[in-house]
Amino acid sequence: MKKLILNPNISVGPFVFGTEQEEVWKIIKREFGSERDPDTERSLPAYEAEYYPIPDILLEFKDKKLLSVSFNDDICQRYCEIYLGKEKIWPRSKKKFFSIFGEESFVDVYGRYFHPQLSIGADRDDDLPSLIIGQEGYSTEMIETYRIFDIVESMTKMMDRKKCRMLINRTPQVSEDGRTDFYPYGIIKPEVTALTFDANDKLIRAVQTFTDGDVLNISLKQNNKK
Repeated sequence: MKKLILNPNISVGPFVFGTEQEEVWKIIKREFGSERDPDTERSLPAYEAEYYPIPDILLEFKDKKLLSVSFNDDICQRYCEIYLGKEKIWPRSKKKFFSIFGEESFVDVYGRYFHPQLSIGADRDDDLPSLIIGQEGYSTEMIETYRIFDIVESMTKMMDRKKCRMLINRTPQVSEDGRTDFYPYGIIKPEVTALTFDANDKLIRAVQTFTDGDVLNISLKQNNKK
């Protein structure tokens, strides 16, 4: 079993974030004897992902450079352990994992906990959680992505523009006609949430646009005030 050392925001074992995709394939073959299977590659909004059954990891790439590594706990055949200094952090039970860092240091994002400073995330529901480790800023952008989405989902149709901006608490980019506020998420997941207002600055539409061209119309709640 391989012992991988975590250098937060920079690397885990032989995986150095920012490494070119072709070099990562060589690392996988050298370290684990696993050949790249092109059928495992799949496109996701803003990045690509590849899964390797040996050593049971999912790799995310942005612009053909390594963005994150997700480790799944195969209890039948474990291929590696992860250490932070002398402390083994994975595989661990969820309770033990959080006790190492302090559960209050993590932010709950739709069933996965993210540590903003260390760029690590763990699943909430498993006794032996899978572990995702990313480059600097990975966790903070995941948190921001879902934070904005949650806020917009809570908005009501015809909500005042000033209140929308206050809730999101970020300075938007404004369209040329002045009717739409754009909230981009950054370099890791450069998706955009757009809020469109009528001539009276009342919210009429919310749309999330992904870099692959997909568009999600967010259903705004109706304001039931009489």
